[in-house]
Amino acid sequence: MTNKEFFIKTWGAEMERTLAAVRGLPTDMSKLDYRCHSKARSASEIIGHMLSHAEAICNAVDTSIANEENGKTFESIDEAASYFEKYAKLLMEKLQSVDDKTWDDQIVEFRVNGNKVFAYPMMNIFWMFMFDIIHHRGQLSTYYRSMGVRNPSIYGPTAEDMEAMAAASN
Repeated sequence: MTNKEFFIKTWGAEMERTLAAVRGLPTDMSKLDYRCHSKARSASEIIGHMLSHAEAICNAVDTSIANEENGKTFESIDEAASYFEKYAKLLMEKLQSVDDKTWDDQIVEFRVNGNKVFAYPMMNIFWMFMFDIIHHRGQLSTYYRSMGVRNPSIYGPTAEDMEAMAAASN
C-alpha cells in the first residue's frame, strides 16, 4: 500500500468518525456558542474551522493552494454535516487520479485568508490537515456534555454505552 492509498483509507475512516461527531452536536445552534474558556474557540468556531479543512485540501488537489478562510459558519448541523461530507468524499475521488510522484513531491502552499504561511509537499500538507481535524474533533468532544448532549462514540463506547452494557449484563 502506498502512502497515498493509506491516506485515502485513513481519511475515509476518520471522516466517518468526524461526521458522527458533527451529527452528535445539539441541533439548537445557540448551544454551539459554548466555549470552555474565554480564550478557547466556541463549538461553532471549532466546527467552522475544522470542517473547512476538507474543502481547502480538496481545492489544493487542483490548485496546489490550501487556503483557509476564517469564520465559516453554518445555519444548521445538517448543513455542516452535508458540507463536510461533500468535500470529504470529493477529496477521496480526486486523489484517485493523483499519481504517487505528485502526491510525494508537489508543493502545496498553506494560506490563511490568502496569506501564505508555509509550503510543503502535498502528502505532508494533507496528513497535517487530517491530523488537525482529529485534534479539533478531540477538543469538541469535551464540549458535548456541557452543551447538554451525549458524547458520540468515536473510537469506542461512551460512558453511557458502558453503563448500558453493565446494566444489560446484570
